[in-house]
Amino acid sequence: MSLQGLFLAPWRLRDLGRVRRIAGVLVRHGFADVAVRLGWPARLRAWTAALLRRPPPDIEAVPIETRIRRVLEELGPTFIKFGQVLATRPDLLPMSLVLELKRLHDHVTPFPFDEVRATVEADLRRPIHEVFESFEEEPIASASIAQVHRARLQAGVGVGPDAPEASRDVVVKVQRPHLRDVVQADLRILAGVAALLERRFPEVRPFRPRALVEEFRRSLNRETDFLSEMHAMVRYKRMFADEPRLFVPEPVPALCTRRVLVMEHVDGVKVTDVEGLRRLGVDLGSLVEVGMRVTMRSIFEFGFFHADPHPGNFFIRPDGTIVLLDFGMMGSIEPERLDELLTYLVALVTGDVERMVAVLADADLIGDDTDVRALRGDLRAILDRWSGSSIGAIDLSSFLAESVEVARRHHVVLPADLLLVGKAIAIMEGIGREVHPEFEPLAAVRPLLTELYVRRTLDARRHSQALLRTVLDGASLLREAPHDLRRILRKVRRGEMAIQVQSLHEEARQRGLHARTNRLVFGFLFPTFFFGGTYLIGTESSLQNLAGLVSFGIAGLCFMGLAISMLQSDGR
Repeated sequence: MSLQGLFLAPWRLRDLGRVRRIAGVLVRHGFADVAVRLGWPARLRAWTAALLRRPPPDIEAVPIETRIRRVLEELGPTFIKFGQVLATRPDLLPMSLVLELKRLHDHVTPFPFDEVRATVEADLRRPIHEVFESFEEEPIASASIAQVHRARLQAGVGVGPDAPEASRDVVVKVQRPHLRDVVQADLRILAGVAALLERRFPEVRPFRPRALVEEFRRSLNRETDFLSEMHAMVRYKRMFADEPRLFVPEPVPALCTRRVLVMEHVDGVKVTDVEGLRRLGVDLGSLVEVGMRVTMRSIFEFGFFHADPHPGNFFIRPDGTIVLLDFGMMGSIEPERLDELLTYLVALVTGDVERMVAVLADADLIGDDTDVRALRGDLRAILDRWSGSSIGAIDLSSFLAESVEVARRHHVVLPADLLLVGKAIAIMEGIGREVHPEFEPLAAVRPLLTELYVRRTLDARRHSQALLRTVLDGASLLREAPHDLRRILRKVRRGEMAIQVQSLHEEARQRGLHARTNRLVFGFLFPTFFFGGTYLIGTESSLQNLAGLVSFGIAGLCFMGLAISMLQSDGR
């Protein structure tokens, strides 16, 4: 391995064992060519026989999308999560691969209870029996990041001064042992692979793999920090204090750490258990409307939303209240971006193509190489195709997917937060249609979007805050301007500042000037040496004759230089 390679890929020394395993998994699933193009086999062949094993003979018959999913599942938590993030980027990946990645399984074998006990006692700094009256050894759920156990708190443990001191049922989410070490190693490897991709595959650079990995790193670090999840639960609960049909479990802050999360236990029926919901007498139509309303409000009213609302995170209580779980993956949107997104979606559902393109342009999402007229035509074609359908027949997720495909085709750069919004809305639509097939998502969304849009547009407090920020920025600029101007003048007087003016065509002008100078020099030297040689040749002195020949040679070189300079000038 070269010294340069060590600096370009620092993960290679620390993580050789993990890299070797990744290479073996790639080969086993028929991706040996990927390992070769990444430059791994030459370094790994001496250390492992895994690369020398041929993949199963029928592996090529398996679709490549399926093989990619299996590779990610076999490589564990980090790569599973990375695949789930990639499944939210239809602007970067073919839709066939996006659909396959959405099938990634996040269910793994539970880890032993001895390790659960060790983690809980290490983080809470006391024996488990001093905190919990009972603690079930069998987990009720197990995933790549953590597993969940039912337990019962000791009386008076983890409660505030105003809370009852009776024991209560809780669930305890415990992070997998050594998860952070594995995750950090995998993130280093992913960063190294992304750098290799950008360096060796120019066709990949527009997709910005290093930026994608960095975005994933921030997301995964938040998801593996259970204190961050606890704060998200508290914030979400406070946001929807006025929504009686939504319930967010109460965490126990005194017992929450980066690796352990304790919250109240809530019984309920899984949202997709339609028969169970019917037995409870739940109004399915009203249920899905509440779910969609909560999702849309969290996005467009608060700018803070659940980014992974899959069916396993929704339970329904006997009174029809929705219980929302797992706040590890959350999305947030800046107010300016929220205004742009809301305006775009209102234009989308009202069929205003001109407004849609204007929003994309104002948000600086349209590249210089985008044909705006063609983009406008493709968006209008989508709206025209769906306009003949009844509002209930419109598939909102397909509608959004087609819009994303048009954006990708026209090089419109879609930010990750907008794609997370699309994912959340599409998942909620899918759950709604599964629970209540008569659900009409667009009919439910359109009036809510319009209401939120009008409310934000007429929000005097928001506009006054924006005006206040502008005034304060202007006042700050005026206040600091004299000082900045004096500092600039002082530097000019001291000669510490120079002003350089360069024409847009300065480089071409400099090349032309150099060419003219070369021709002038060669044009002067050629006759000088030529006539000098003529004068010296034919004399009686052999030394002068030799000097004359040398002079003729130099004259010939000057003539060749002059000719080449003239030819190059004609070529330009």
